Formats: sequence, C-alpha cells, structure tokens
Amino acid sequence: MKKQPSASDFIDRYNRRVLTDDGKPGMDGTEGVGSTTECMKNNVAAAIYANCSQLDDKQLDEIISWVNLYRS
Repeated sequence: MKKQPSASDFIDRYNRRVLTDDGKPGMDGTEGVGSTTECMKNNVAAAIYANCSQLDDKQLDEIISWVNLYRS
C-alpha cells in the first residue's frame, strides 16, 4: 500500500508549501495568501489532496491527461 501524501508534501517549484496543515489553499502554509495565479494553483492542489486518496492509478492517469490538455 502506498503512503498517502500529507498537506505538507504539496510544494511548488520554489519549495514553498501551497496548502495549510488541514489541506486548505495557502502559500507557505498560511491560508488565503498568494497571488491570483498562486491561489488558483493552490485550489487545484487542495482539490487533489481532498479527493484523490481513494482513486486508483488508472483514474489518476485520467486526471493527469486532463491537466495535460492545458500544456503547450
């Protein structure tokens, strides 16, 4: 069985936390902090944290493919 990530595992490319300890969006673990786009990104991280623990690898691959629709 794989280890479930904790809220502190969600970090950005600058090694900054994007979720509070209870999984709410927030830069450096502080709820509601961040630029407009950081807040959008952190909302996605919070949705993943809250909703993906019970999904299997195939379902997670589907979600990844949806995210890839937005990549250039």
